[in-house]
Amino acid sequence: MTQRAKAPALLAACIAAALGVTHQAAAQTNYQFRGDGIQNLPTTAEPAPNGDWNLDTNGAGTDGESYWWSSGLQLNFIPDHAIGDGENAYIENGGLAYVTSDGGIYPGRIVIGEASGTSGAVEVRSGGVMRALVGGAVNGNITVGSASGTGTLTVLPGGTMSAESSLVSGNNAANSIVVGGAGAGTASLTAGSAQLNAVTHVYSNANFAVGGALAFGSQGNSNYIVQATGNNASGKITAGGTANLNGSLTLDIGYTPALGDSWTVLQADSFNGSFSSINSNLSLAYNQNLVATKVASGGQMDYKIGLEEVLVLEVNRDTGVATLTHPGSSTVQLDGYFIGSEGGLLNASPSAWTSLSEGGQLGADWIETDQRADNIGELKIGADATFGADVSLGAIYNPLAGEFGANVDDLQFTFRRSSDGAQIPGVVQYTGSKANTLVLQVDPSGSGDTLLRNTSATTVEIDGYEILSAAGSLDTAGWTGIDGAGTDWVEAINNSANQLVEFNTTGFTTLAPGATLNLGELFDGSAQDLDFNFLLMGEEEATAGVVVYEAYVPPAGDFNNDGIVNAADYTVYRDNLGAAGLPNDNGLGTVGEAHYELWRDNYGATSGAASSVASAVPEPSSVAMVVVMLGLAARRR
Repeated sequence: MTQRAKAPALLAACIAAALGVTHQAAAQTNYQFRGDGIQNLPTTAEPAPNGDWNLDTNGAGTDGESYWWSSGLQLNFIPDHAIGDGENAYIENGGLAYVTSDGGIYPGRIVIGEASGTSGAVEVRSGGVMRALVGGAVNGNITVGSASGTGTLTVLPGGTMSAESSLVSGNNAANSIVVGGAGAGTASLTAGSAQLNAVTHVYSNANFAVGGALAFGSQGNSNYIVQATGNNASGKITAGGTANLNGSLTLDIGYTPALGDSWTVLQADSFNGSFSSINSNLSLAYNQNLVATKVASGGQMDYKIGLEEVLVLEVNRDTGVATLTHPGSSTVQLDGYFIGSEGGLLNASPSAWTSLSEGGQLGADWIETDQRADNIGELKIGADATFGADVSLGAIYNPLAGEFGANVDDLQFTFRRSSDGAQIPGVVQYTGSKANTLVLQVDPSGSGDTLLRNTSATTVEIDGYEILSAAGSLDTAGWTGIDGAGTDWVEAINNSANQLVEFNTTGFTTLAPGATLNLGELFDGSAQDLDFNFLLMGEEEATAGVVVYEAYVPPAGDFNNDGIVNAADYTVYRDNLGAAGLPNDNGLGTVGEAHYELWRDNYGATSGAASSVASAVPEPSSVAMVVVMLGLAARRR
C-alpha cells in the first residue's frame, strides 16, 4: 500500500503542480473504485470490481498495472479527506468495496450508487474501520443510493463505520443499510445525523448511534427492520435529537415470544409522527397485536413495541350491530376509542349509536365525539377504565353504504390508554354475510358446497370470476361453475387446486339483489385461504369479492329458495295456496294465511352467517389478466 504524507495545503499544492495536477480553490477530487484487473487508465468497459478498499497498487499506467481507485489521473491513491481540498470515494460501477482492517486513510465523503442507473456496495467486515471525515471542502457525509441509483451499505459484526456529518439513504426500495448479522462481536455505525429513506435493517448485535436528528422517509420506501432475539433484546437506533417517524416498522422476531414481551427499537430525545404500519414475522392470535408505547428512560424516550392482547370490535354485517369484546385473559385498560370508515360505512343516525356515555358501562365520565359516517368515538375524562363484560355500541355499521364493490369492510378500530399514552390498534372481526359486493359463501363443514351470492342492493352483470387458493384448497372435480347450467360460460384450461377461472365468451350473467348461484362442492375443507375476484361487464380490472365460511341458511319466507325474501316469494305463496308446503316455511304445513304472515314478517331478509369472514384482496393475476391471456384457450364443460 502506498500512503501519501499529510502535507499542509500550500505544500500539497506545490506537489500537485510539480506532478501536473492542479487543484481549484475549494475543489474536491472524486475517486472511483475500479477494482482488480484494470490495465492502464480506467475505461467504461471495466468489469464490476470486488476488492479491498485499502489496497493501493498505484502505478504509472503501464500495461499490467491494476488500479483500485482512480481519479482519472495516472497517479491514483486511496481517497483521503486530508489531501488538498479533500478527496471523496465513489463506488458506482456495480462492484463491492470491502474493508477488513483500519488502514488509517479515510475519505471526505462516501458515495454508493448515487448517480442515476448506477449501483455499488460497501461492506465493513470484522476488524474493518472506515470513516467519512470533514476536511478542506469535503463534508464528511455517507450517501447510500438515490431515487434512481442503488446502494448497499453493510456493517458486519466486528466492523466500524462512521459519518462525521450525515448518513442518507436514497428514496428507492432497492437501497439498504444493514448493521449487524450472524457472528460474534458488535457492528458499529455512527453518524452526526441520519435520513433513512429506504430499507434499514438493524440486528440485535448492532450499535447504531446518531448524534443529532434522525428521520425516516415519508415517500413510501422507508422500512425499518429490527431483529429481536428475546424479551427486551433487540436492535435499535439511538439518536441525540428528535426522531421523525414515517414509513413501516417490521419486527424480525427470532424466538417464540410470550404475551407481554416488549422490545425497545428506538431511543431519542423526542418523537414526531408515527410509523404507517407495524408488522412482524409472527402469526398472531386474532386478539393479539403489536402495540407501540413511548416511555421515559434516562433523560430520553424509548420507543417500545409490545405483544399484547387487545380489544376486538365484533361487527355483525347482517344487523349492523358492533360490540366491544375482550376474548383474552389479560387486563385491558382504555380511556378512549375511535372507529373510522374511509368509505362512510358508519350509521350517522343518533338513534343507531349506543355510546358508553349513554350506557355508563365503563364509568360515567365519557364524552362523545361527533357522530359521522366516517368516524365515531369517545374520550374519558378521568382515569383509565378497566374493560369488563362485552359492550354493544348499537347498529352503527351500514354494510350497503357507498359505491358497489368499493370500501368493503373498511372499518378501523383504535383505542388508547392514558397511563402510557399508547394508541392501540384493535381488531375488527366481521360476522354475517351481507356486503355491498358479491359474496362467495363456502360451507366449511365438509361438503364444500359454495354459493355465489349478490347480497348488495345493486343489480350487477358479470362476465368472469376467479377463485384462488395459495394452499391448494380447491377441488376441480366438485366445481360445477356457472357453465354447468348450459350457459355460454367456459372454464380456463389451466384450472387447478390453486385456481378456478370461468368466463363468458359471448355475453354476461345478471345477478339481481339476493340472487344466488351454486358453484358446486369446490372447497376441500382444508386451509380457509380463498380469494374471490370477479369481472363486471365492460370493466378491465377485477373487483374484490368477499369470502364467507359458513353453511348457507335460507331465510324463513324464502319460498323460491333464492336467498332473499321479496315479492317473488309472495307470488310463489299465492300460486300454491292449499299445497302441502313450501321451502323454508318453518314446517307450517298446508299453504295458507300463516305462510303470508311468515313472508310479511321476514320481508327483505337474506341468508345469515354466524362465523367470521375475510375480505378478499385482488391478487396480481386478476380475472381481467386471466381472460386476456387465455383468450379462446378454454373448453366447454
